[in-house]
Amino acid sequence: MPKRTPVIPAGVEINGDRLRELRKLRGETLEEFAPRCGISFGYLSQIERRHRPRVSPHTFVAICDALGVPDTDRVSMVVPEVRRRMKAAA
Repeated sequence: MPKRTPVIPAGVEINGDRLRELRKLRGETLEEFAPRCGISFGYLSQIERRHRPRVSPHTFVAICDALGVPDTDRVSMVVPEVRRRMKAAA
């Protein structure tokens, strides 16, 4: 029997806590913010509560754009564990 290659889930591990913090600083509710990202209220809620920590690269960019996070600071939207791995690999 051939060996199985581990499946690595695709997507970006977004920091739901940071997302919620920035959204609230903007004074927006989930209902107001979700359409600006092009995603549903329920999906955004799951991301913020870390029930869906991985999002597609397209969704990650849409969320960062809606929050006004500049390209140079988008790494701050990734979960801390991933940022540490990225820093160690550099």
